Amino acid sequence: MYSKDRKTATPDGNASLKQYVTDVRSFSSQYGSEISISYTAYNICGKPSKYPAYGDFPQTFVMRTYGKWWDEAPSRRIAIMPQNNRDVKSQDYIDISFDRKVRPLSVDIYETYHPGSVVRIWASDGFEKWKLLWEGPPQVRDHMPNIFSPPINKINFCTNLLRLEFNHSHLDYYTEIDAVSMTGTLEPTEPVISHFVCDASEHCKPPECEEESNSSEHKVSNAQLNNENSASSAILPNCSKSESPSESIDESSAVGKNINGAFAILPDESVLKIFSFLDLVSLNRCARVNRPFNALATDSLLYASINLKPYWYLISSDSLNYLSLRCKYLQKLDLSWCGSFPSDISPQNFCKFIQSCGKLLTHIRLDCCRFVCNCCIETISRVCQNLTELTLQNCIELSERGFVHLATLNCLERLDVYRTNIESSALIAILKASPRLKHINLGSCRAISTMDGIAEVLGTYNKKLISVDFWKTYSLTPKGIKYLSQCNLLEEIDIGWCLGVSIPGDCFLALAMGCPRLRKLFMGTLRGINDRDLYPFINNCPDLEQIDLLGNRGITSDVCFSILKSCKRLRFLDVSFCEQVSDSEVQEWKKKFPHVDIKRSFQSEPECTCAFPNHY
Repeated sequence: MYSKDRKTATPDGNASLKQYVTDVRSFSSQYGSEISISYTAYNICGKPSKYPAYGDFPQTFVMRTYGKWWDEAPSRRIAIMPQNNRDVKSQDYIDISFDRKVRPLSVDIYETYHPGSVVRIWASDGFEKWKLLWEGPPQVRDHMPNIFSPPINKINFCTNLLRLEFNHSHLDYYTEIDAVSMTGTLEPTEPVISHFVCDASEHCKPPECEEESNSSEHKVSNAQLNNENSASSAILPNCSKSESPSESIDESSAVGKNINGAFAILPDESVLKIFSFLDLVSLNRCARVNRPFNALATDSLLYASINLKPYWYLISSDSLNYLSLRCKYLQKLDLSWCGSFPSDISPQNFCKFIQSCGKLLTHIRLDCCRFVCNCCIETISRVCQNLTELTLQNCIELSERGFVHLATLNCLERLDVYRTNIESSALIAILKASPRLKHINLGSCRAISTMDGIAEVLGTYNKKLISVDFWKTYSLTPKGIKYLSQCNLLEEIDIGWCLGVSIPGDCFLALAMGCPRLRKLFMGTLRGINDRDLYPFINNCPDLEQIDLLGNRGITSDVCFSILKSCKRLRFLDVSFCEQVSDSEVQEWKKKFPHVDIKRSFQSEPECTCAFPNHY
């Protein structure tokens, strides 16, 4: 989306162009659903529609989480190799494209609600590699509209594809993005270089490798070191391809010298313990110091848990081939966000990696991995018989033919299929084969024809269930809620926007009495519920910590006050757009119950009052 009146000239005489997003290529989450445009990622396209208004608007792009609450819920995930994470962790992303390729001069992000969550901006070079334009910590900003326009790094290629990364863990409520514009020159000012990998100027210079000892215990050939170091330079951001490994490690200079210092007096087991706290970048650096360090830093025991998500922009099929040499005891693997381009990771190479290293795998995370197809799931199901956790968020290429293979696994404890095309028959087969299942995410799974049937199977075969997410699955009805009441260990349930439950009858009484351990209860925008439907939870669920009642017009301040007074462990309560709850009452509650974070969203436009619950 661009127009002639947006063209200007830069001081050097090159024409510049300001344009807005025309398409969304990929994203990790959205508050909206697949059957509506409200709160969806595609609202980021085009010129700003709400800015400079400030507030909660369905016409914007909204992600699904904020703050610390999801990380404190029973369904929270345990980090894999957390030392790999950057200082600023990314929680969500969106890939956006523009009509014309330009060399970026500025990127403007129109934030219309709770700004400050953008932490990185990337640009694709057109050769399926990424360049970091900007990186910074999340910011605490005033409650007002904002155009975020950070100073970006200069690049010498043209692009029409950007990735924005977000960290909203510090925010008080959902962040909302109205639009994004990119201004740039139509031609690069310098010759285009085809393979930019990353902008890591503070990390890219490797330490000079010292002379190694002549220990026969750790003798490694130069050829082996050459192969490993050249491969690692394609994976990790701190490795320089310009430096020859043979120059780094000079075999002849090591004779008779002990360069390990204090490490020389430590047993290998102690050094391995120290190395176990290092990230992959640091391990790679240690492997380049000398041969004894190389032998220890590449020990397979250090690679039992691998988190490659922070390196998503580097990981390729070659990376997996290289890591397979070290992953003899691999148990946990996080490849989320990797394979953003078709040529990055092929399904064949992923399957080869699983066949080589996957027999001991218990955890596999493949969220937003575009290469994941039916053959990948077939290979996982055949090789990884000990699998307890599988997450496949946004793996939209999977079909019934792939999912059905998961029914051969009988150790699953966590299954996350958010925004996938899983269907009822395959899911039922998986659930029946997974009596140990504890956590399942079925949010936005629109291909499931009847969620009541799924709830019946959960209540019958999955008695150990702790958390279930039905968010925006419209076929769930009160009948399904009653089935779930048989899961007596349930601690968390999200039935937000499940419009089939809007006239609940006595299903909530059954749920509250059958699941007294509930700690998190999200039931936003169930239009037909009233105070009577909430009192069973007050009377039977003393451990409640988080309650979301957003958009429930039938509830009054009386039941909200009873929740605050009776639920002694309560820490979170969302009463946004509850029409019978006044702002003044909310302010009074905040003073009286300071230990509870009470949420109250709003819209600043006077003509838009309580419009939120009308949008699916």
